[in-house]
Amino acid sequence: MKSIETKTRFNKTVCLKNEMDNFMNHIGLDNRMQELQVLNIWKECVGEAIARYSTPLEIKKNKLFVRVENAAWRYELSLKKVQIVDKLNDSFKKKLIRDIIFI
Repeated sequence: MKSIETKTRFNKTVCLKNEMDNFMNHIGLDNRMQELQVLNIWKECVGEAIARYSTPLEIKKNKLFVRVENAAWRYELSLKKVQIVDKLNDSFKKKLIRDIIFI
């Protein structure tokens, strides 16, 4: 993303991108935006076969809720839960997801 520099009322040059990032971090939107991106990269992290039978629904308090088509897939995914959490967190280089709840 291109940096835009501007002057403040104190005649200090600031990078607008950095200021926006700081603002989003301050109000907590940066984590929420990354949480929403987790929903978008689900298929990449779990693969085509698993993505066909599961759908990430939402993230609440660092828990990802995933709808699974049937009990057999729910069991299979529960065995791979730690690997899936690690892949999702590795893609952001940050621990956004602490647990996955398969429903």
